[in-house]
Amino acid sequence: MGSSGKGFAKTILFGEHFVVYGLPGIAAGLDKFVQADVQTLKDSKEIIFDDKVFGEKFSISEQPEHIKSQLFNAMFSKEDLNEKGLKINITANFPHGAGLGYSAALSVAIARAVSTELDLDLKDEEINDLAFKAEKIAHGNPSGIDNACATYGTTILFEKDFKTNENKLKQLKNSAKLFCLLVDTGIKHNTKEAIKKVKENKESNPQEFERIFSDYKKIIVKAKQELKFGGIKELGKLMNENQELLKKIGVSCKEAEDIIRTATFENCLGAKVTGAGCGGNVLILCGIEKELDKIANILQAKKYSIIKTKIS
Repeated sequence: MGSSGKGFAKTILFGEHFVVYGLPGIAAGLDKFVQADVQTLKDSKEIIFDDKVFGEKFSISEQPEHIKSQLFNAMFSKEDLNEKGLKINITANFPHGAGLGYSAALSVAIARAVSTELDLDLKDEEINDLAFKAEKIAHGNPSGIDNACATYGTTILFEKDFKTNENKLKQLKNSAKLFCLLVDTGIKHNTKEAIKKVKENKESNPQEFERIFSDYKKIIVKAKQELKFGGIKELGKLMNENQELLKKIGVSCKEAEDIIRTATFENCLGAKVTGAGCGGNVLILCGIEKELDKIANILQAKKYSIIKTKIS
């Protein structure tokens, strides 16, 4: 029969780059996911990956240095798998490499499916911890926000505590469903380069950045309240304000501005760069699904790739 597990994609609603400097951010799990289907092998002790997303099939013994082999070993190095062979089929309904937390979603999906198949009875907290171990392999020094969103599929308040060097994560409750579009600018983002660019800009304009940080603090306080009470229109306005700050710190681009201009003309509630910026995706918020479809059709006609999604 086998067992299945899902790990959810994520997007950042508020706080790109500001979280690097100790300010809070808000990210959300989406209704998009990676799915792992696991079967126990009767006559083998191999761990075999059959990845439909990347179109590759291999075992850990054949390719121990492959990133999926490393992720699996990082998660289950301390688990007793009783030397059972497993075949892990991987599918997804969102793209990898788009800043949507693919590796975290993959790790969560595998951990959940293996836990069910081998009766490990891992709770969500344990799944999250295992996925965080895998994220350290994938990204070196992750925030923990991707694996938290991938595990719980909810909205997360994130803040880095520089005194303890720990990441504080808190689940937030949304009072309204958010209809969103993720629109690919067509430019591959480079997180490290974007962070470096913001750091250089900050060092060149310290007083300006103090004002920007002060403005952002006001945005995040209001955003938490509007999420709690379902103020969708206000959330859209706050997203627009956040985008103006992202432009000031230098991480928007002409393609992102074109997408935002188009969506704004069609009366979206809010639109902003999501993720590292300097390319990557734009997040668009609409009031109802009908508006979402209209904007999606217009942007697709302009040759942009889009993902329709909901945050609840």
